[in-house]
Amino acid sequence: MENNKIQCSTCKKDKITYFCRGCLKEYCFLHLEEHRQAINGDLDEIVNDFNQFQQEIHDGKQNSILIKQINEWEQESIEKIQQTAEYCREKVNQYTNILIDETKEKFTELNQQIKIIREENEFNHI
Repeated sequence: MENNKIQCSTCKKDKITYFCRGCLKEYCFLHLEEHRQAINGDLDEIVNDFNQFQQEIHDGKQNSILIKQINEWEQESIEKIQQTAEYCREKVNQYTNILIDETKEKFTELNQQIKIIREENEFNHI
């Protein structure tokens, strides 16, 4: 009787083996079934990922992620603009208050000079 036994790539024992064309390895009957189950598990995972991806596309989730990112960018931009606008308002108010105070001071000085001129009756109408 001829010895047709080849080493199984899993258990490394010389047995009657079956060749897998996908991975190009030899498996004994016991490990061939395990190999088929592993391949079926991998295939199931691929099919599940495909179905989930297809569902996400159908549901528009890919678009909604982009829309969400755009909305976040928009909100951050609005907040930065509002902060800058508030800063500018504060600066305008500070400078306006300084100008008003300086103008009041000058009016007070001018008013004092007018009082002095009136008291001394030293004004010329011509």
